Amino acid sequence: MSVPATLMPVSEALERLLDAARPFQAVHDLPLGEVRGQYLASPVKARVDVPAFDNAAVDGVALRYADLCEAGLTLPMHLRVAAGDPPATLMPGQVARIFTGAPVPDGADTVLMQEDCEIADGRVRLPGQDSVQAGQNIRPAGQDARRGATVLARGERLTPQALGLAASVGESRVTVNAPRVLVLTTGDELQRPEDAALPGKIYDSNGPQLEQLLIASGFPHVWREHLADDPELIGNTLTRYLTDSRRRPDVIISTGGVSVGEEDHLRTVLERHGKLDFWRLAIKPGKPFTFGEVDGIPFFGLPGNPSAVLVCYLRLVLPVLRRCCGAERVLPEPFLLPAGFSVSRPGKRQEYLRVRCVVKNGQQVLEQHPNQSSGMLSSAVWADGLAEVPVGKTLAMGEPVAFYPFSALLF
Repeated sequence: MSVPATLMPVSEALERLLDAARPFQAVHDLPLGEVRGQYLASPVKARVDVPAFDNAAVDGVALRYADLCEAGLTLPMHLRVAAGDPPATLMPGQVARIFTGAPVPDGADTVLMQEDCEIADGRVRLPGQDSVQAGQNIRPAGQDARRGATVLARGERLTPQALGLAASVGESRVTVNAPRVLVLTTGDELQRPEDAALPGKIYDSNGPQLEQLLIASGFPHVWREHLADDPELIGNTLTRYLTDSRRRPDVIISTGGVSVGEEDHLRTVLERHGKLDFWRLAIKPGKPFTFGEVDGIPFFGLPGNPSAVLVCYLRLVLPVLRRCCGAERVLPEPFLLPAGFSVSRPGKRQEYLRVRCVVKNGQQVLEQHPNQSSGMLSSAVWADGLAEVPVGKTLAMGEPVAFYPFSALLF
């Protein structure tokens, strides 16, 4: 595996990654209550019109617009229609008391808000026609969805709103992408957070962070495995996963161990099972990045520093996973907000600063955390997003800068 001499732009790396994306084959058919933010593997089509009938958008009275004339006309209320009642028929010269969601009676074409009428003793005093618009306050049948129409496309993220829409058109189950993701952490220096601290060791933060990033972004089927710096152990573990049909992953993501150091044994073992490309990216934090395939499985090798793992996952890995699910939109559009800080020296790498949005003098401003070390995670907890500073650019105080909220990146 050769090491390129120049730094690859982030945009080029993402383009290459997306070009290599292939649809996931692993799918599950799930009831709506078991969906955990996954992506649709098959579109959802409406089984019914939504709404199924014309219904009232407000509490009030239903009538024929043609029956309105001068203000003060009083007409009898012969019908009372509540939500869930069967359809009724309204005769000329009559009005119906109606409630929100109730079917509009045949013969009625307009609904007045109860605040615009005087209702007493089974009759209603109506406003004049000049203050009423024909058809007002009626939700027409099929306004939200027509029977047979696609309401959710393949690749759509199944948010709570999307699940509600699926339920509204009569679907109780959906087919979702269900890739199995294997997260590999490496290094003799790592130990589990539940163990007592040992001299020369550090607690593994990348494993828990990556697992939860995957779950939060719609990929709940995650296995984690820590690998010591032992080539035989690494090889046995990898073989066990690759040959077990129930646990064979659809994606492998590692942190550390795939660079060109003497202790980077994972790289050597992986190359025996596939092909890897080692990239030096113009990204900060980050730079060392590996992509390839292991026994036909997409492989992403991320840096070992935890903030670099966060940035590279959000900016490079997650968009590819979305594309493999069929999503067209793989990255959010950034917000342009004024910087509450400056960058005086142009960098050779596209930098992602951990920032948060604050209000100063009535204006939203981005505030930079003072510690931007790639080995620190406290700044990422403090922050609510990333500010993107392009290669070779400086930034003056108050100058607009691209801002990606974490909530948008994990959409």
